[in-house]
Amino acid sequence: MFDDAAAAAAPFLPSLRKLGMYDLAVSFLTPHRIVRDKVLARRKVAWIHTDYSSIGINAERERPVWSSYDRIVSISPEAGKGFLSRFPELEDRLMLMENIVSPRAVREQAALEDVSAVMEGSPCLCTVGRFSHAKGMDRAVRIAARLVEMGMNGLRWYLAGYGDEASLRREIAAHGMEEHVVILGKKANPYPYMAACGLYVQPSRYEGKAVAVREAQILGRPVAITRFPTASGHVEDGVDGVIVPNDEEGAAKALFSLLHDPARLEGLAAACRARDYGNRDEILKLEALV
Repeated sequence: MFDDAAAAAAPFLPSLRKLGMYDLAVSFLTPHRIVRDKVLARRKVAWIHTDYSSIGINAERERPVWSSYDRIVSISPEAGKGFLSRFPELEDRLMLMENIVSPRAVREQAALEDVSAVMEGSPCLCTVGRFSHAKGMDRAVRIAARLVEMGMNGLRWYLAGYGDEASLRREIAAHGMEEHVVILGKKANPYPYMAACGLYVQPSRYEGKAVAVREAQILGRPVAITRFPTASGHVEDGVDGVIVPNDEEGAAKALFSLLHDPARLEGLAAACRARDYGNRDEILKLEALV
């Protein structure tokens, strides 16, 4: 998926060809035409970060760019399937390399700050991500409103991230959720907030692979995610997380039930604490391309 603003700026970016030939050039973010046109390399690799089956794209516009790369890296099997639904002819170039997450680093950063005085509420929910359509932060507000209507008057749902904050605040005001939905803003270290919540919720409309979900699991938090197309690649449903309906009413009912079941919440948290989510060896896949 192309970032139109970045794509418009691409022609004005300086070429790196004069620096010589690289062994490997990685285009980690769009627009991928920058590495294609401005870098000399024996091999070039481009990354897929989203679910192409869930977004509107101009496949004919993007096909020449993707086709110019030697390998195309998907961050999850499900995201790879979504990509192939639009570009099936590129299957032989596709490879899997998950986002690398260090459990030790996540836990160390979570311990750097005590936010218990900030993370109030019963129940206390947290979501981390961009304030964008894909991440569904607006849906979090409306789900929160339904939970309050169902009797959860002590609810606090903390949103950490950045993006279209003005629209999000308007949504909060429109539903009278000022006391229940708290915008924390952009946090260089969101882990203390994730570690302090009673339930981490990912209300996304679609995802490639949400790193924040894995980080919450590393921190031993029970996790609930909406049933977006790639959801099954994020949690083992009912074991180290739950997948709730991908509509606001269904999600609210499922969360209400979950939040009233302390034993189930603890079971999810215990499963997360028992698992090793480290995947440092993924970097070997990149090294093998050189």
